[in-house]
Amino acid sequence: MTKLTNTIIASAFLSTAMWLVPAFAADPGTANAGNGESMRDAGSGDYTPGRAKPIAPPKLTEDEASRAAPLADEDAAVKSYGIVGRSADGKEIKIEANEALKELIIEQLNAPADGQGSDASGPQNTGDPGLTEGEAGRQVFGTDDREQVKNTKTYPFSAIGYLEAKSPKTGKFGSCSATLIGPRTVLTAAHCLYSHEDGAWLDEYLFVPGLNGSTADDAPFGAFTYESAYVLQGFIDNYQGFYGSVVPWDLGIVTLKQDVGTNLGWLGYANYEDLGDFTANIVGYPGDKPMGTMWKASCEVHAENIGTDYFQYDCDTFPGSSGSSVYAYDNAAKQRVITGVNVAESPDANTAVRLHAANIEWINSLYK
Repeated sequence: MTKLTNTIIASAFLSTAMWLVPAFAADPGTANAGNGESMRDAGSGDYTPGRAKPIAPPKLTEDEASRAAPLADEDAAVKSYGIVGRSADGKEIKIEANEALKELIIEQLNAPADGQGSDASGPQNTGDPGLTEGEAGRQVFGTDDREQVKNTKTYPFSAIGYLEAKSPKTGKFGSCSATLIGPRTVLTAAHCLYSHEDGAWLDEYLFVPGLNGSTADDAPFGAFTYESAYVLQGFIDNYQGFYGSVVPWDLGIVTLKQDVGTNLGWLGYANYEDLGDFTANIVGYPGDKPMGTMWKASCEVHAENIGTDYFQYDCDTFPGSSGSSVYAYDNAAKQRVITGVNVAESPDANTAVRLHAANIEWINSLYK
């Protein structure tokens, strides 16, 4: 992939400041492989195969990125990191950014320009050792380099799932991908939870971990309903009629009613001061593959394509892949560490929102 333009990489928010924290976030944020016990009889949701159409990823163009007005005002920046949510019983939730997050945002907003060349290194990564023969058999279609995950019952695939949501406006279901990052906490993209087209929340979120086929029997652990869903306030308030105005805030959290992660495990997540070059892994449910099947793609992410708020890569994705975690295998820590969330397409590459320090703090405030 060629080096992307400065306009695309330039952030719509804090385009010069870097978020600086230690290489690994404090717990929460540490991976857990689960206890390996089955949850098939514990599911709380009703999964109906075939009712959902994959949600298309928004398209991020260079023109949109250049039109997005940067937020330089402290009050507006802090407000953008408020929590906006919806509970399963229809109650609206609105919580201001906590004091730690406010201080972090203001400090970084006023920080001098910094770059990718800090002393802290990125993940000391190798290929993911979990993607071995028998766990992810390779199926190639032309130049398609995605691999089908055939055994979704093993970690880390047990922690990755299919996410459904219903539009109250149209009555239709859409699907995305999502990842357990805690016992009850699921990470995905905000546009999988809230529709700018509808101007409203989606509803009836259902998480199906390890789904591996087109029937209800192919959900090896069952399906799980939600207690509440959350997005960054900036994803709603800063929308200017085009996606490029809100891409830095395209993160979403779903809190499940049940503790799923203790059995199935969850992935770790962290901010690195300097991601540098690393191997990205994306696992999810692309809609151009057989219904309900899980696929994995890997590609190299180069330092010149990493911005403050998001980074870009040429891993293959498709509608339905929105919300997939982008993770690196950190060989030093022996962990799969989420560094971003797959959210958008652009003419030259796909895009992930970066888990910088402010996003980590926001996620931690919702961790359960």
